[in-house]
Amino acid sequence: MAATGQKKKSRTLPVLLTVLMVVTAVAVGLRMRDPSGGKEQALAGELAQLNAENDALRQQMETLRRQVEEQEDLPGAIEEQKAAGFARLAALEQKIRAGESDQKIAYLTFDDGPYDTVTDRVLDILAEKEVRATFFLRCRPNHEAQIRREIREGHTIANHSYSHKIREVYRSADSCIDEVRRQQQWLSETFGVTPEIYRFPGGSPTARGEKAAIAAALAADGLGYVDWNCATGDGLPGELTRDMAYKNAIQSVGEQKIVVMLMHDYSAATTDALPQIIDTLREKGYLLMPLFRDSVMIKTA
Repeated sequence: MAATGQKKKSRTLPVLLTVLMVVTAVAVGLRMRDPSGGKEQALAGELAQLNAENDALRQQMETLRRQVEEQEDLPGAIEEQKAAGFARLAALEQKIRAGESDQKIAYLTFDDGPYDTVTDRVLDILAEKEVRATFFLRCRPNHEAQIRREIREGHTIANHSYSHKIREVYRSADSCIDEVRRQQQWLSETFGVTPEIYRFPGGSPTARGEKAAIAAALAADGLGYVDWNCATGDGLPGELTRDMAYKNAIQSVGEQKIVVMLMHDYSAATTDALPQIIDTLREKGYLLMPLFRDSVMIKTA
């Protein structure tokens, strides 16, 4: 929407310039026509009105110029604000860990997406509740619209491997890193986003003996990784209802001060429970935030 607005404003400036030129030309023509005739008083009134309109157009042009300049600077300003906000959040995490703050933080995360219907519903709920979350993405070329929306609405975009095919990902440390790098490249080239956080498909224990080598390679590429300490249980076998997803989520949070909640944006049960999960976490005093590279929950080699 911001980009469309900027284009409209950019197109408006030439139009206003044209109008301004026409107004000026008319004004000049009025000065030249019948300089000493009986219509001089009426023409003077028309000229005054045209000059006033001219001044109003100039002011409107200047306002539009400033708005266009501000919008051109907006992406950089947003990134600066995010960086400053995450720095303060990192300091708060340290205070929580040191027992110097009673604040609690919850990071809502969604794996494996995006999907057609469920991801849109999740994003609608997050927008309505004014919550920013973290999406661990695999390569889904047919779902670029959802990813662009996740970026546009301020969620953290993270890497969840290119294919998410467990056997292929964990065939060796090299195959896992290749999956990570392919996904980084796709996200960067397609969306202009380079994630700084990775989640192992199935969680880091799934990597078994290759975990240390993979973690070291991730760190060399500038990525940390994160698991989770609470979940709705939507990735486990068996039927899951809305009430079960809510109960699993809140019970697994327990009394933890900083939580990373695992969910999947293919789960209708999780999506149905999401509004109540958010409301309950807030009632319990949790600040709901998107993950960031320097969070204490992010691990390195």
